[in-house]
Amino acid sequence: MFASRGPRPWLLALVLFACGCEQPYRIGEFVLVEWEEGQAPYPAYIIGTRGTRYRVHYDGYATRWDEDVTLDRIRGRVEGHVLRPPPPKKVQRAQGEPASGSQAKGSASAVPAGQYQAGDRVKVRWRGTVYAATVLEVQGSDKYLVHYDGHENAWDEVVSGHRIVSSTR
Repeated sequence: MFASRGPRPWLLALVLFACGCEQPYRIGEFVLVEWEEGQAPYPAYIIGTRGTRYRVHYDGYATRWDEDVTLDRIRGRVEGHVLRPPPPKKVQRAQGEPASGSQAKGSASAVPAGQYQAGDRVKVRWRGTVYAATVLEVQGSDKYLVHYDGHENAWDEVVSGHRIVSSTR
């Protein structure tokens, strides 16, 4: 009575296409990336995609270190606060630091916790660049709500003291 229709090639193609297009990470996500083999992964933002590769920006480093990475170098999403490991040897050499150094350049100049109060003008490190900002509110012993000077309020954020590199009190 009913003829067997058999497999529908267009349906199979649609399913395969839908599965193949899904990417596990999206632009703007904060992830951990293996920067150098054998070292702890580094926090980075996905800033683009290029075919099967992801363009990443390493948190706290200049854009010259941005690179395209394959999925196998991404170690997962960042959840909560991540301590940044020391810079890779290639970065230390490029910055003229000894390769055995244990702190990223500029981190030693961070001001001790609890030093700021509302109204203080500060400089805050954000994605490898330093921006002028104003402390709006102290939200803990080492947490500050800041407003970036010259930017709209949508960019206001809570930062920890290690991101504040100087004060202009």
